[in-house]
Amino acid sequence: MSTNPDFTHFIEINNFPSLYVNLFDQKTLAIDYLKSIIKQNKNNQFTSFANKDNFYSGLNTEQGEQLASTLKEKCKRRLFLNRNKTKNGIHFHLLLDDILKLKGVKKSLVILFVPDIFFTHINKDNLTIVLNKLNAYATQHELSIQLLIYGSVTASSFTPALLSLNRHLTGLASMTMISDNKYSYQVHFWADPDGIQSDRRFVLQKTAQDALAEVQVSAPGMPAFSNPHDSTLIIMSQDVLDEDIPHPAHVQLAANNAAIIRDPQIPHAATVILSCQSPEAVRQLAADCLHLRQQAGPQLKIIIREVRQCLRYADETFLLLAGVNLIVPYHLPFLRMMSQVEAMQGQYMTRPLPDNTEELLFHDPNYHARGYLDNQTFIQYCHTVMQQFTSPRLGVVLIQLKLLSGMQPEECLRLCHIRRDGDVITACNHALYVLFSAIRQTDIQTALNHIFDVPVRDLFRAVHIITTPYELEQELEVIDKEALPVSAEIKKITTEPAIFAATGNRQPEAAALFATPKPIRFKGES
Repeated sequence: MSTNPDFTHFIEINNFPSLYVNLFDQKTLAIDYLKSIIKQNKNNQFTSFANKDNFYSGLNTEQGEQLASTLKEKCKRRLFLNRNKTKNGIHFHLLLDDILKLKGVKKSLVILFVPDIFFTHINKDNLTIVLNKLNAYATQHELSIQLLIYGSVTASSFTPALLSLNRHLTGLASMTMISDNKYSYQVHFWADPDGIQSDRRFVLQKTAQDALAEVQVSAPGMPAFSNPHDSTLIIMSQDVLDEDIPHPAHVQLAANNAAIIRDPQIPHAATVILSCQSPEAVRQLAADCLHLRQQAGPQLKIIIREVRQCLRYADETFLLLAGVNLIVPYHLPFLRMMSQVEAMQGQYMTRPLPDNTEELLFHDPNYHARGYLDNQTFIQYCHTVMQQFTSPRLGVVLIQLKLLSGMQPEECLRLCHIRRDGDVITACNHALYVLFSAIRQTDIQTALNHIFDVPVRDLFRAVHIITTPYELEQELEVIDKEALPVSAEIKKITTEPAIFAATGNRQPEAAALFATPKPIRFKGES
């Protein structure tokens, strides 16, 4: 085994034939990594399995020009997928065979830039064939190959498959975003003439020169834990307690969340129960929970009770990222919640946490749009949202709703009412397009039915769900060509004030069951 090298060691070209695979959640991460490796090496050959327009989509004019200039200067050969190939369908093995027919320059670095859609439906046997072909090509021409794969499915499903096929490649690494211009680079395994590295993690910072530089991160110290009896202490905000429930004798009440947050004497292994009453309070509550977690350590149990319906799934994911152990939904009775509190005792927090509040808030992007957007604004908004970080369990989803014969777009838009920030809609001649900025795959159909007054299956001829970045960029080109103006009245109708009502009780008021006295009116009284 070799000594621990720095990050530069993993992007420099190696002196023996090899195949390395790098996985990225987003295309922007892959482009940042691409610029670093071609600047670090002299003999580069670049091939994009996306056409040129899709490759540069999402970059502003200045960024696109800089990237094109860097590729021209640093790469002796630059190839992009033909647009006609894209229209006729994607056949990865045929495209790869075309690439392998080209003779590579010895001792050079060959970069294959590939959207994850090429691997979405490939089985393990075919994946093995692909890796073996690339290995044979690298050996025959004495060069190194970096296979850069980007998209939303890479981390969840592709990493385990590649790890099981480790004998067919020389290195595997993945890159995710921590915050703006700050990334985590995880080396699963990496072999070179100096030895083998495995399970290494680097924190990278994007410099002003568009290079990736390693950031030295000090290892967190172990907190000083109190004695085990601290775990019996439960501190609860007064707002969490139901009016009809007596104060539990073993629970210490605090006036509100702030009183708990400000208390420096909370034992490291205590349980704190905080309240959440509005969507506007989520960001501050998450920052307070991260502060509590960093101050107390992994033995502290942080529980949040939703005292009024106000949390979306994206909010819950954000709070869990801040170090919260458990989120109790508003409809769960207080006594059932206390049973869950008992079940939490003795547990440790092992999830990785952001280093500071700034990194935490980066994972809660502010979506400044809701409802109808004109076609060009919709396209720009889609590109912006795709570049923002989302949880692996949440994704950006574009939905094409094909119109029924004889149905006009404005007629369908009159039945659309969008309440959630980040969800937008636009119209074309043949279809409506809805973008959900952060949603689980299992919730798509439910969300669609919630924004229309009638079931989607009755209103549209077909529903096409688009989840991969490659297909999404393809469809944005269609939206651009099929642009359709919409009246101001329709734009206003599609936007609702909020997803949750501004006021409301945890339980709806029950109807009166008995007659109530009512004064009798006499004739002539008004």
